[in-house]
Amino acid sequence: MKKFSIITFGCQMNVRDSHIIRQKLVKNNYIEENPENSDFVIINTCSVRKKAENKAKMYIKEYKRKGKIVIVAGCIPHHEKDKLFEIGADIIIGTRDYPFIDKIIKEWEKDKSKRLFLNFSKEEVFERIEEPFDISTFVEIMHGCDNFCSFCVVPYTRGREISRNAFEIKEEVECLIQKGVKEIVLIGQNVNSYFDGKYDFAELLEILNKISGKFWIKYISPHPRDFSYKVIKTIKNSEKISRWFHMPLQSGSNKILKLMRRDYTKEEYIDLINMIRDELGDVVITTDIIVGFPYEDERDFEDTIDVVRKVKFDMAFMFKYSKRPKTPASFFESQVDEKIKEERLNILINEVEKGIIERRKERIGKIYETLISGESEKYRGFSKGITRENLKILLKGEFEKGSFITCKIKDLKGRKLIGENLKEVEKCIL
Repeated sequence: MKKFSIITFGCQMNVRDSHIIRQKLVKNNYIEENPENSDFVIINTCSVRKKAENKAKMYIKEYKRKGKIVIVAGCIPHHEKDKLFEIGADIIIGTRDYPFIDKIIKEWEKDKSKRLFLNFSKEEVFERIEEPFDISTFVEIMHGCDNFCSFCVVPYTRGREISRNAFEIKEEVECLIQKGVKEIVLIGQNVNSYFDGKYDFAELLEILNKISGKFWIKYISPHPRDFSYKVIKTIKNSEKISRWFHMPLQSGSNKILKLMRRDYTKEEYIDLINMIRDELGDVVITTDIIVGFPYEDERDFEDTIDVVRKVKFDMAFMFKYSKRPKTPASFFESQVDEKIKEERLNILINEVEKGIIERRKERIGKIYETLISGESEKYRGFSKGITRENLKILLKGEFEKGSFITCKIKDLKGRKLIGENLKEVEKCIL
């Protein structure tokens, strides 16, 4: 029997895509192994940042040298297919070809020559997760992105937006819940622009909220410009939908936001965050921020720091700007020096960290329902948990994976929130 291995780079979409590949191959009697013992090594690539792209190319070269059949999938094939063949790829597939991986390999085996299979089928397929890989599972609700932010390569690699039928999504979620999934994470490049021709994102959330069973609904990632009060109201009236908002800022400078084609201002972003907190109370706000975007000067960077201080994010993904192929920003003349980018990134990290610690301290003494995700590998006698608000908690004691525990935040160690089972706390009080 043939053996395969998958190495995945990038976002949650890629993680889910890799699971679809795994699901298809296992169904066709392939065995998953580590890369060293595999016949096929599948490298699912990411182009959002140059660093991830370079790492993927290193793996392609390495496993070709080791005599493996290298399949390159994901975003890089959409803009560098010829280069990938030069460095070792045997088979290249695109971001919408995963459901056909078994057919693609059979086609390749006819002559075993280097083959390009971009857009192998013209059919638009939203493949279901048949066997969940954990108690938390990604469900794809849409493909592509129509925003064309000036720094982003995604519209060029994943295509234009196509939304999946709301009741197909509902059927997949119902099946996953029946199989023991406790947390559904809806994914798409811009989830709140979802519209299947009848239902928008708020209405999709309402449909899923009515599914029976004990589970949570989370989603990533929304665009601040498209976030509506209708969605906030839907969340407010639900016990299942998460109070976690991953709201990419990218920059706090109106000048830079305009150059990025983000279609909102610094002031509109802050107003949106304030409205969410006013309506929903105890929420978690996370973000993405880029430093060193072309034409960014000290005043622009200070505007970003100002937003960080005002919002006090619960967490942030922070990056130095890197040129991406085909994107308008890659052709801008005023590129920021790498040393300045590094300095600004370090300043930003320190400012964000202050807000994170302040927000964590505010949660001491509060009570949260927590989904147990397993035993802590690092801390003996503790379980790992995550709240509906997407806070990660270390919970004293050993609890069954997939169970819901009501806990009280007792302490903070570094960034880690330490909780105790509320029933145990009540015993101590009595």
